Amino acid sequence: MTAEATDTIVFPRRTPGRKSAASEAAEHAADLKLCEWIEGRWRATGLAFGTRGWAYVCENEAFITKGEFAAFEAWLGRVRKEGLLDPDAVADDDARRADYGEFVDDDDPEGYAAGAFDRANDWLSDYTPVSIWEGLDTYVEVLVEKVDLKVLFRPVCRRYRVPLTNGKGSTDINSRRRMLQRYRAHAEAGRDLVLLYFGDHDPAGLDIARVIKSNLTECANIRDVGFDPSPIAVVRMGLTAEQIDALDLPWINNLETGSGKNLADTRHPDHRKPYVLDYIATHGPRKVEANALARNPAAAQDLIEGAINGYIPPDWPTFHAERLVPHREAAHEAFAALIARTGGGGAL
Repeated sequence: MTAEATDTIVFPRRTPGRKSAASEAAEHAADLKLCEWIEGRWRATGLAFGTRGWAYVCENEAFITKGEFAAFEAWLGRVRKEGLLDPDAVADDDARRADYGEFVDDDDPEGYAAGAFDRANDWLSDYTPVSIWEGLDTYVEVLVEKVDLKVLFRPVCRRYRVPLTNGKGSTDINSRRRMLQRYRAHAEAGRDLVLLYFGDHDPAGLDIARVIKSNLTECANIRDVGFDPSPIAVVRMGLTAEQIDALDLPWINNLETGSGKNLADTRHPDHRKPYVLDYIATHGPRKVEANALARNPAAAQDLIEGAINGYIPPDWPTFHAERLVPHREAAHEAFAALIARTGGGGAL
């Protein structure tokens, strides 16, 4: 959508009480226009954010102000329920996703068979008997604090085959367990170990490196882990004050936590802790949420790719794809031979 087109979009600030038919129609039209813009942005970028992430995107477009985030999130819930917005434009909460739902195919065996043939070719083209880490000295993972960052960073992490985890403030035991199992395997292969962290710019976010290592150590003795995480270097790559300034990200003028209490309040039990006092002395009683990067997806992806390139060369995915070509060609030849042995038909 062009800059000129966005000038006609306004956040539907509904007035209370009874309205005329004309007012109702105008508010409905405003609802539809903003919904269409969000859908267009989602389809153009492929990025479906959570409600908070979309609030930052719309703030960046000057559709809403920071003080209207709560009203916007309520609006987004309403238009989804009313069927005005494609529900897939807003990211799922994977923790609440239902498993094992039934899928029924179309009654079209020829089409199904053609699709199976295409999928088989795709699977053969994905044959990967060589790890992307073979030839690299360092194994890297990325941990983020907010699901919107996972949405933003996914294309880059997928390209470099870097595992990407949403810590959601405090990673659950099984996530830490699987992470340690992966790190153990690469430690045994002789690689250095790095965990890149990206989270909020607030007292806890800046103190997170210490907390992450402690959280991982808590899970070191799980029976199928048995790995001391001390060799893992936890690198906090953002948000930094420099990134906030460079990208003109919005500050929130409080230090409220998830409990609703404010760390800047001298009555808060954590207010006197050194990491809180140091933060306030340096940055003041304000913070920036990591979701704010949803305002600028390209810059967010540049940040994560730059961090990864500190350990994996930019051309490594291309090199890895090229070294897989003979293996994948061999898989296609083996599949063709298998088909030939069946006479080109019948059950495999």
